Amino acid sequence: MIKSRARDIPPLVIVLGTQGVAATAWMIFFVVSGRPVSPPAPAWAAILASTVLVIGMGGLLARASARGDISIVGPVFALSPIFTVLPDLVLTGAAPNALGWIGLTLAVTGTVTLSGGGTWLGRLRVLFSRPDALDALGAAVLLGFLASVDRWGALAIGASSYLLYAHGATTVLTLAILLARAPRMLVTHATPATAVTLLIHGVLGFTGTGMQTTALTMAPAAYVNAIRRMSAVLAVLLGRALFSEPDMGRRLLAALLACAGAALLLLAH
Repeated sequence: MIKSRARDIPPLVIVLGTQGVAATAWMIFFVVSGRPVSPPAPAWAAILASTVLVIGMGGLLARASARGDISIVGPVFALSPIFTVLPDLVLTGAAPNALGWIGLTLAVTGTVTLSGGGTWLGRLRVLFSRPDALDALGAAVLLGFLASVDRWGALAIGASSYLLYAHGATTVLTLAILLARAPRMLVTHATPATAVTLLIHGVLGFTGTGMQTTALTMAPAAYVNAIRRMSAVLAVLLGRALFSEPDMGRRLLAALLACAGAALLLLAH
């Protein structure tokens, strides 16, 4: 299982591998398609910000997914559209209308139901006493900002060129951090099993991020981010089917509420 293998791989190694695979895939895309690569100058600030945000978000999400319940991590991660609204407003001037705000409220309500009965404050206290939920929340905050930054950069030079530079810069910076802080970690995890795990992560990241960033050039980041979070339902079902994670009913309800919020955001657009 990918989750089982990922438990043994440090988060920064996962970030390095997935970003490296994605950067390589985009280089192959440009070579095969013959399309010209746009110069990075108009989007240099977005590329730099994306590099830092991806390392932080990827590390937190990898740790949460590998060490926690994906049926908790998925719905908590679904809160990311909330943290997209403000930076998207500042960077591109886009903001949800009244129906969009209702959608965001549903996403929050769904996440709160993860912890069961009691008051909202009590539910949140129980939920975020879990390390995996805290990691997922941190990743959601960073992804909220990252979606806005990605939209900003993709609009400036095109989604494909922007992703080539962003993935490449993140790979270089992550490698530099590992070489400076834990060079032995690279040697320890240079195994065929780790390579296969990172390749799968990287291919999935390449396709998912590519589709999301292309969509970001067509709609505000909060809307695109919300629709992508519909995967929370799949996370709950996979968590139950593959890892026998408990309390499926409540977690599935939370994910469905988050998806209802995403649907409202789509209708609002």
